Amino acid sequence: MNDTSFDFRKPDAAPAPAKAKEPISLEGGSATTLVLHPLVVINISDHHTRAKANAGGAAQRVFGVLLGEQEGRRVDLANSFEIKFGGQGLADDALDHAYLRTRLEQYQKTFPTLDMIGWYSTADDVLPGDLELHQQLCETYSESLLYLILDAAAATAGGGASNELPITIFESEVHVVHDAPTMTFAKVAYKIDSIESERIAVDHVAHILPSGDSNSGSALTQHLGTQYAAIEMLTDRIDVVRKYLTAVNAGDVPPDHELLRQIKSLCARLPALDNPAYQEEFNQEYNNTLLITYLGAITKGTCAINDLIEKYNAAYDKHSRRRGIF
Repeated sequence: MNDTSFDFRKPDAAPAPAKAKEPISLEGGSATTLVLHPLVVINISDHHTRAKANAGGAAQRVFGVLLGEQEGRRVDLANSFEIKFGGQGLADDALDHAYLRTRLEQYQKTFPTLDMIGWYSTADDVLPGDLELHQQLCETYSESLLYLILDAAAATAGGGASNELPITIFESEVHVVHDAPTMTFAKVAYKIDSIESERIAVDHVAHILPSGDSNSGSALTQHLGTQYAAIEMLTDRIDVVRKYLTAVNAGDVPPDHELLRQIKSLCARLPALDNPAYQEEFNQEYNNTLLITYLGAITKGTCAINDLIEKYNAAYDKHSRRRGIF
Protein backbone atom coordinates (compact mmCIF):
# COMPACT_ATOMS: atom_id res chain seq x y z
CA MET A 1 0.00 0.00 0.00
CA ASN A 2 3.00 2.28 0.50
CA ASP A 3 3.85 4.66 -2.31
CA THR A 4 6.91 6.88 -2.61
CA SER A 5 6.90 10.07 -4.70
CA PHE A 6 9.51 12.77 -5.15
CA ASP A 7 9.19 16.51 -5.55
CA PHE A 8 11.63 17.85 -8.17
CA ARG A 9 12.34 21.60 -8.08
CA LYS A 10 14.33 23.76 -10.48
CA PRO A 11 17.80 24.83 -9.26
CA ASP A 12 16.82 28.49 -9.24
CA ALA A 13 13.59 27.94 -7.33
CA ALA A 14 13.48 29.44 -3.87
CA PRO A 15 12.99 26.94 -1.02
CA ALA A 16 9.50 26.78 0.35
CA PRO A 17 9.01 28.36 3.77
CA ALA A 18 8.81 25.93 6.68
CA LYS A 19 5.31 25.20 7.93
CA ALA A 20 4.00 23.81 11.16
CA LYS A 21 3.84 20.02 11.31
CA GLU A 22 0.30 18.81 10.71
CA PRO A 23 -1.43 15.73 9.30
CA ILE A 24 -1.53 15.68 5.51
CA SER A 25 -4.45 14.10 3.64
CA LEU A 26 -4.18 13.34 -0.05
CA GLU A 27 -6.22 11.46 -2.62
CA GLY A 28 -4.62 8.04 -2.93
CA GLY A 29 -4.35 6.13 -6.17
CA SER A 30 -4.08 2.65 -4.68
CA ALA A 31 -4.96 -0.30 -6.87
CA THR A 32 -6.14 -2.27 -3.84
CA THR A 33 -9.82 -3.24 -3.64
CA LEU A 34 -10.99 -2.39 -0.13
CA VAL A 35 -14.18 -4.05 1.13
CA LEU A 36 -15.86 -2.86 4.34
CA HIS A 37 -18.23 -5.29 6.08
CA PRO A 38 -21.27 -4.05 8.05
CA LEU A 39 -20.07 -5.69 11.29
CA VAL A 40 -17.22 -3.16 11.51
CA VAL A 41 -19.63 -0.23 11.23
CA ILE A 42 -21.94 -1.75 13.85
CA ASN A 43 -19.06 -2.36 16.27
CA ILE A 44 -17.72 1.19 15.95
CA SER A 45 -21.19 2.71 16.34
CA ASP A 46 -21.85 0.55 19.40
CA HIS A 47 -18.46 1.52 20.89
CA HIS A 48 -19.22 5.22 20.40
CA THR A 49 -22.74 4.87 21.83
CA ARG A 50 -21.53 3.06 24.97
CA ALA A 51 -18.74 5.58 25.55
CA LYS A 52 -21.18 8.48 25.15
CA ALA A 53 -23.69 6.89 27.52
CA ASN A 54 -21.02 6.23 30.16
CA ALA A 55 -19.88 9.87 29.89
CA GLY A 56 -23.38 11.16 30.60
CA GLY A 57 -24.18 12.17 27.03
CA ALA A 58 -20.92 13.98 26.28
CA ALA A 59 -19.23 13.08 23.02
CA GLN A 60 -16.24 10.82 23.59
CA ARG A 61 -13.62 9.89 21.01
CA VAL A 62 -13.08 6.13 20.83
CA PHE A 63 -10.34 4.02 19.27
CA GLY A 64 -10.07 0.43 18.14
CA VAL A 65 -8.36 -2.11 15.90
CA LEU A 66 -9.58 -3.29 12.50
CA LEU A 67 -9.35 -7.00 11.74
CA GLY A 68 -9.53 -8.53 8.30
CA GLU A 69 -7.74 -10.54 5.68
CA GLN A 70 -5.93 -9.74 2.47
CA GLU A 71 -6.00 -11.98 -0.58
CA GLY A 72 -4.04 -10.56 -3.47
CA ARG A 73 -5.28 -7.04 -4.16
CA ARG A 74 -8.49 -7.50 -2.14
CA VAL A 75 -8.59 -6.40 1.50
CA ASP A 76 -11.64 -7.28 3.62
CA LEU A 77 -12.33 -5.39 6.87
CA ALA A 78 -14.40 -8.01 8.67
CA ASN A 79 -14.30 -7.24 12.41
CA SER A 80 -12.96 -4.86 15.06
CA PHE A 81 -12.38 -4.45 18.80
CA GLU A 82 -11.55 -1.64 21.20
CA ILE A 83 -8.18 -0.16 22.19
CA LYS A 84 -7.45 0.72 25.81
CA PHE A 85 -5.39 3.77 26.77
CA GLY A 86 -3.76 3.85 30.18
CA GLY A 87 -3.25 7.60 30.26
CA GLN A 88 -4.32 10.85 28.66
CA GLY A 89 -3.76 11.69 25.03
CA LEU A 90 -2.62 9.54 22.14
CA ALA A 91 0.97 9.02 23.24
CA ASP A 92 2.42 5.61 22.48
CA ASP A 93 3.24 5.02 26.15
CA ALA A 94 -0.46 5.57 27.00
CA LEU A 95 -1.55 2.70 24.74
CA ASP A 96 -2.05 -0.60 26.55
CA HIS A 97 0.05 -2.86 24.31
CA ALA A 98 -0.37 -5.87 26.59
CA TYR A 99 -4.15 -5.68 26.24
CA LEU A 100 -3.86 -5.20 22.48
CA ARG A 101 -1.58 -8.22 22.02
CA THR A 102 -3.82 -10.38 24.23
CA ARG A 103 -6.93 -9.52 22.22
CA LEU A 104 -5.12 -10.16 18.94
CA GLU A 105 -4.01 -13.59 20.16
CA GLN A 106 -7.56 -14.41 21.28
CA TYR A 107 -9.07 -13.44 17.96
CA GLN A 108 -6.45 -15.33 15.97
CA LYS A 109 -7.11 -18.49 17.98
CA THR A 110 -10.79 -18.32 17.05
CA PHE A 111 -10.39 -16.78 13.57
CA PRO A 112 -6.92 -17.76 12.25
CA THR A 113 -7.46 -15.93 8.96
CA LEU A 114 -8.01 -12.51 10.56
CA ASP A 115 -5.04 -10.20 11.07
CA MET A 116 -4.62 -6.62 12.20
CA ILE A 117 -5.36 -4.55 9.09
CA GLY A 118 -5.64 -1.11 10.66
CA TRP A 119 -7.24 0.98 13.41
CA TYR A 120 -10.20 3.32 13.76
CA SER A 121 -11.34 6.40 15.66
CA THR A 122 -14.33 8.73 15.78
CA ALA A 123 -13.65 12.25 14.53
CA ASP A 124 -14.65 14.61 11.75
CA ASP A 125 -11.17 14.51 10.16
CA VAL A 126 -7.56 13.58 10.82
CA LEU A 127 -6.55 15.25 14.10
CA PRO A 128 -3.12 16.09 15.54
CA GLY A 129 -1.56 13.03 17.09
CA ASP A 130 -3.25 10.56 14.75
CA LEU A 131 -0.28 10.40 12.40
CA GLU A 132 2.17 9.79 15.27
CA LEU A 133 0.00 7.01 16.71
CA HIS A 134 -0.41 5.48 13.24
CA GLN A 135 3.35 5.49 12.74
CA GLN A 136 3.90 3.83 16.13
CA LEU A 137 1.36 1.11 15.33
CA CYS A 138 2.96 0.51 11.93
CA GLU A 139 6.39 0.12 13.51
CA THR A 140 5.09 -2.22 16.23
CA TYR A 141 2.51 -4.44 14.49
CA SER A 142 2.45 -4.04 10.71
CA GLU A 143 4.23 -1.79 8.26
CA SER A 144 1.11 -0.96 6.22
CA LEU A 145 -2.03 -0.25 8.27
CA LEU A 146 -5.28 1.43 7.33
CA TYR A 147 -6.90 4.23 9.31
CA LEU A 148 -10.71 4.47 9.43
CA ILE A 149 -12.51 7.58 10.68
CA LEU A 150 -16.20 7.56 11.56
CA ASP A 151 -17.78 11.01 11.81
CA ALA A 152 -20.27 10.33 14.61
CA ALA A 153 -21.58 13.92 14.58
CA ALA A 154 -22.53 13.70 10.91
CA ALA A 155 -24.09 10.27 11.46
CA THR A 156 -26.36 11.49 14.27
CA ALA A 157 -27.17 14.91 12.77
CA GLY A 158 -29.82 13.57 10.39
CA GLY A 159 -31.59 15.42 7.66
CA GLY A 160 -28.69 15.13 5.24
CA ALA A 161 -29.27 14.65 1.55
CA SER A 162 -26.28 12.37 1.06
CA ASN A 163 -26.73 8.63 1.30
CA GLU A 164 -23.02 7.94 1.79
CA LEU A 165 -21.67 6.64 5.07
CA PRO A 166 -19.77 9.21 7.18
CA ILE A 167 -16.69 6.98 6.99
CA THR A 168 -13.32 7.83 5.52
CA ILE A 169 -10.49 5.31 5.16
CA PHE A 170 -6.85 6.31 4.76
CA GLU A 171 -3.69 4.44 3.92
CA SER A 172 -0.16 5.56 4.75
CA GLU A 173 2.17 6.88 2.08
CA VAL A 174 5.69 8.23 2.24
CA HIS A 175 6.39 11.54 0.49
CA VAL A 176 9.48 13.72 0.44
CA VAL A 177 8.54 16.98 2.12
CA HIS A 178 11.26 19.61 2.56
CA ASP A 179 13.94 17.06 1.57
CA ALA A 180 12.85 14.61 4.27
CA PRO A 181 10.73 11.44 3.97
CA THR A 182 7.41 12.10 5.65
CA MET A 183 4.52 9.70 6.26
CA THR A 184 1.17 11.07 5.15
CA PHE A 185 -2.42 9.89 4.92
CA ALA A 186 -4.08 9.26 1.55
CA LYS A 187 -7.79 8.55 1.11
CA VAL A 188 -8.75 5.13 -0.20
CA ALA A 189 -11.96 4.23 -2.00
CA TYR A 190 -13.97 1.39 -0.50
CA LYS A 191 -17.19 -0.50 -1.05
CA ILE A 192 -19.68 -2.19 1.26
CA ASP A 193 -20.17 -5.92 0.96
CA SER A 194 -21.67 -8.58 3.20
CA ILE A 195 -22.40 -12.27 3.35
CA GLU A 196 -25.84 -13.79 3.92
CA SER A 197 -25.43 -14.14 7.70
CA GLU A 198 -24.34 -10.50 7.99
CA ARG A 199 -27.32 -9.30 5.98
CA ILE A 200 -29.73 -11.16 8.27
CA ALA A 201 -28.01 -9.81 11.40
CA VAL A 202 -27.88 -6.23 10.11
CA ASP A 203 -31.53 -6.34 9.12
CA HIS A 204 -32.44 -7.71 12.55
CA VAL A 205 -30.44 -5.01 14.37
CA ALA A 206 -31.77 -2.23 12.16
CA HIS A 207 -35.39 -3.07 13.06
CA ILE A 208 -34.96 -3.35 16.84
CA LEU A 209 -37.56 -1.25 18.58
CA PRO A 210 -36.68 1.27 21.35
CA SER A 211 -38.15 -1.15 23.89
CA GLY A 212 -35.64 -3.80 22.80
CA ASP A 213 -38.25 -5.98 21.08
CA SER A 214 -37.42 -6.88 17.50
CA ASN A 215 -39.96 -9.59 16.80
CA SER A 216 -42.18 -7.29 14.77
CA GLY A 217 -39.42 -5.52 12.88
CA SER A 218 -37.09 -8.07 11.39
CA ALA A 219 -37.78 -9.09 7.80
CA LEU A 220 -36.63 -12.63 8.59
CA THR A 221 -39.05 -12.83 11.54
CA GLN A 222 -41.89 -11.52 9.39
CA HIS A 223 -41.10 -14.08 6.69
CA LEU A 224 -41.06 -16.93 9.19
CA GLY A 225 -44.28 -15.65 10.75
CA THR A 226 -45.99 -15.60 7.35
CA GLN A 227 -44.89 -19.16 6.69
CA TYR A 228 -46.14 -20.27 10.10
CA ALA A 229 -49.55 -18.67 9.50
CA ALA A 230 -49.82 -20.32 6.07
CA ILE A 231 -48.92 -23.76 7.46
CA GLU A 232 -51.40 -23.33 10.31
CA MET A 233 -54.17 -22.39 7.87
CA LEU A 234 -53.32 -25.37 5.64
CA THR A 235 -53.43 -27.70 8.65
CA ASP A 236 -56.87 -26.43 9.65
CA ARG A 237 -58.25 -26.99 6.13
CA ILE A 238 -56.76 -30.46 5.89
CA ASP A 239 -58.36 -31.28 9.22
CA VAL A 240 -61.76 -30.17 7.87
CA VAL A 241 -61.36 -32.44 4.81
CA ARG A 242 -60.24 -35.37 6.99
CA LYS A 243 -63.22 -34.98 9.33
CA TYR A 244 -65.59 -34.85 6.33
CA LEU A 245 -64.17 -38.06 4.84
CA THR A 246 -64.35 -39.77 8.24
CA ALA A 247 -68.01 -38.79 8.62
CA VAL A 248 -68.83 -40.00 5.09
CA ASN A 249 -67.08 -43.29 5.70
CA ALA A 250 -68.97 -43.77 8.98
CA GLY A 251 -72.31 -42.97 7.25
CA ASP A 252 -73.01 -39.88 9.37
CA VAL A 253 -72.96 -37.57 6.34
CA PRO A 254 -74.41 -38.38 2.90
CA PRO A 255 -71.68 -38.54 0.22
CA ASP A 256 -71.37 -35.67 -2.25
CA HIS A 257 -69.80 -37.20 -5.37
CA GLU A 258 -68.73 -33.85 -6.86
CA LEU A 259 -66.98 -32.89 -3.63
CA LEU A 260 -65.35 -36.32 -3.38
CA ARG A 261 -64.05 -36.01 -6.95
CA GLN A 262 -62.47 -32.64 -6.04
CA ILE A 263 -60.84 -34.18 -2.97
CA LYS A 264 -59.52 -37.08 -5.06
CA SER A 265 -58.14 -34.64 -7.66
CA LEU A 266 -56.45 -32.64 -4.90
CA CYS A 267 -54.87 -35.75 -3.41
CA ALA A 268 -53.61 -36.82 -6.83
CA ARG A 269 -51.55 -33.62 -7.04
CA LEU A 270 -49.60 -34.51 -3.89
CA PRO A 271 -46.27 -36.31 -4.28
CA ALA A 272 -46.35 -40.04 -3.69
CA LEU A 273 -45.16 -40.87 -0.20
CA ASP A 274 -43.45 -44.02 -1.40
CA ASN A 275 -41.23 -42.06 -3.81
CA PRO A 276 -37.54 -42.57 -2.78
CA ALA A 277 -36.62 -38.97 -3.66
CA TYR A 278 -39.42 -37.64 -1.47
CA GLN A 279 -38.47 -39.93 1.40
CA GLU A 280 -34.81 -38.89 1.23
CA GLU A 281 -35.61 -35.18 1.20
CA PHE A 282 -38.16 -35.57 3.99
CA ASN A 283 -35.74 -37.53 6.18
CA GLN A 284 -33.03 -34.92 5.64
CA GLU A 285 -35.31 -32.06 6.67
CA TYR A 286 -36.61 -34.09 9.62
CA ASN A 287 -33.09 -34.93 10.83
CA ASN A 288 -32.01 -31.29 10.51
CA THR A 289 -34.95 -30.20 12.65
CA LEU A 290 -34.15 -32.82 15.26
CA LEU A 291 -30.49 -31.77 15.27
CA ILE A 292 -31.40 -28.11 15.89
CA THR A 293 -33.72 -29.16 18.72
CA TYR A 294 -31.02 -31.38 20.18
CA LEU A 295 -28.44 -28.58 20.07
CA GLY A 296 -30.89 -26.26 21.82
CA ALA A 297 -31.44 -28.85 24.56
CA ILE A 298 -27.67 -29.30 24.97
CA THR A 299 -27.20 -25.53 25.26
CA LYS A 300 -29.91 -25.24 27.92
CA GLY A 301 -28.43 -28.18 29.83
CA THR A 302 -24.95 -26.68 29.68
CA CYS A 303 -26.25 -23.36 31.04
CA ALA A 304 -28.05 -25.17 33.87
CA ILE A 305 -24.91 -27.13 34.76
CA ASN A 306 -22.84 -23.95 34.67
CA ASP A 307 -25.25 -22.21 37.06
CA LEU A 308 -25.18 -25.23 39.37
CA ILE A 309 -21.36 -25.28 39.42
CA GLU A 310 -21.21 -21.56 40.22
CA LYS A 311 -23.68 -21.98 43.10
CA TYR A 312 -21.79 -25.01 44.40
CA ASN A 313 -18.45 -23.17 44.26
CA ALA A 314 -19.91 -20.21 46.12
CA ALA A 315 -21.42 -22.45 48.81
CA TYR A 316 -18.26 -24.58 49.10
CA ASP A 317 -16.04 -21.50 49.52
CA LYS A 318 -18.28 -20.18 52.30
CA HIS A 319 -18.27 -23.57 54.01
CA SER A 320 -14.47 -23.79 53.80
CA ARG A 321 -14.02 -20.33 55.31
CA ARG A 322 -16.50 -21.12 58.08
CA ARG A 323 -14.74 -24.40 58.93
CA GLY A 324 -11.33 -22.67 58.96
CA ILE A 325 -12.52 -20.12 61.50
CA PHE A 326 -13.59 -22.77 63.99
